[in-house]
Amino acid sequence: MAGLLAAADLAGAAHPSPTSCVACHGDPAIFGPRAQLVQDFAEDVHASAGLSCHDCHGGNPDPRGSGDLGAAMDASFAPSPYRGAPERAAVPESCGRCHSDPTYMRRFRPDARVDQEREYWTSGHGQALRGGDAQVPTCADCHGAHGIRRVGDPRSPVHPTTVAETCRACHADAARMARYERNGRPLPVDQYARWRESVHARALLDREDLSAPTCNDCHGNHGAAPPGLDSIAFVCGQCHVKEAELFRRSRKHEGFASHHAYLAAAGEEGCRACHAAPDPAAELGAGTLGECTACHDNHGVVRPTIAMLSPLPESPCALCHEGPSAQPVVEQEESVRRFRAMRDQLLAEARSRGLEGDERFDWLVDRALSLPFHSVALESGELTPHPEFERLFAKFRIGKTYYAPPDSERGEERRARIVRCASCHAAEPRLGEGRGLAVAAELLERMHELTSWTAAAERTLLWARRGGVEVRPAQLEVDRSVDAQIELEALVHTFSVEPTSEFVRKQQEGLEHARAALAAGRRAIAERDARRRGLAGFLLVTLVFLVALALRIRRV
Repeated sequence: MAGLLAAADLAGAAHPSPTSCVACHGDPAIFGPRAQLVQDFAEDVHASAGLSCHDCHGGNPDPRGSGDLGAAMDASFAPSPYRGAPERAAVPESCGRCHSDPTYMRRFRPDARVDQEREYWTSGHGQALRGGDAQVPTCADCHGAHGIRRVGDPRSPVHPTTVAETCRACHADAARMARYERNGRPLPVDQYARWRESVHARALLDREDLSAPTCNDCHGNHGAAPPGLDSIAFVCGQCHVKEAELFRRSRKHEGFASHHAYLAAAGEEGCRACHAAPDPAAELGAGTLGECTACHDNHGVVRPTIAMLSPLPESPCALCHEGPSAQPVVEQEESVRRFRAMRDQLLAEARSRGLEGDERFDWLVDRALSLPFHSVALESGELTPHPEFERLFAKFRIGKTYYAPPDSERGEERRARIVRCASCHAAEPRLGEGRGLAVAAELLERMHELTSWTAAAERTLLWARRGGVEVRPAQLEVDRSVDAQIELEALVHTFSVEPTSEFVRKQQEGLEHARAALAAGRRAIAERDARRRGLAGFLLVTLVFLVALALRIRRV
């Protein structure tokens, strides 16, 4: 028992029940640093359920046989023949001995899943393991071996906040992944880098929203595999229900289905059967037409913005400060004058920097965030968006035309462009009859129209509120207009601008609220001006009276 006592002396750790296994394997004098495995197992989920070493490895656990290796590791011990550590290829089956047995698992949880092993063998990992590839991960690589923690434990390698790091250990290793390919191309190794910049990772890791998706939410847990091109909308639709339903009813969904049929019929010739470009997917900038991922990417899903539509205006400022040419917005002359002066100044600065097109648009977005009437200086000297501007800017999601995940191979930042309508639907038709770019332009024009009217109403109400006029009822109209704008961002997935479409109906509804708010704001401004004129008249009469009173007093 000397070995058992030595293991018990390891500082501050919980101790597993005494067994013949613990007596030797927990003795640092025999196993050195590897004796830590015994202490790791003390916090293992299996230990908390009353299991011990022999339940996985077999053998006689009687601590009285700790000095007799033959008795402790007896392969003929009837209750639990000694099996030792399983070979890598046998790990799933070893775990499955218990986890695939519903009768056994109900002892611990009546709702425990018992299909993990079966699912694993359907996964890319399991199929490769069956094919003799010993590099692929097994249960122990993801869950651990002797310190397995519950999924809900933040220290677990399969906790929602750590799953991506666990997958990254293999999938970001260029040397390990070099031997694998899919569809004739090497597997990428930048999935984690792109996911870390995504709206999903920011919600999960930065805002601690455990409902945000990580690797296993889209690829599956034990049956991990990439979703098929024709099933991605269902995968994304687990969370984005409305968008998925709209997309599956749209003409875009029908077009993708036809494209997949053409591609399947093309056989080995692939894209070249229809497209003249050497690599049409790369030329169009959209990759494979995988439903949602064609526009939003798969791992680098950044927050959708208006910048995904095409063609963008010369300046992002126009989206809030200039209505479409066919629907001019009339507001305060001073507000318009200040905007035009600042716009011209910024455009001149952009020209002096040699910025054109998307680069100019992105630069102007950054500049807008730092303008003095859009931001407030904190005591630290940092700028934070002015409350009104932050609200509108966040809701309207103007955005930029690129995002920048780090390059995992070079260790440097690289710019990755977001996919936009013009990436596929160019001015010179490359896909279909060229209707796509016209639809995209009208979607953007209608969103621009609603945005400009709403922003004009917001500014007008701000002028009135600063003048001391009550505008809360009118502010409710602005809120309803903003709600309509948010709904439009989902209704884009109808890809329809027909007069009876949901998108057009919601845009018209939003315009009614925005125009009502703007009209109320103008009335409030008129009331403010009337109050000021009345106050000025009252002050003038008071002054005349006081002067007359002073003259009368002097005369007396």
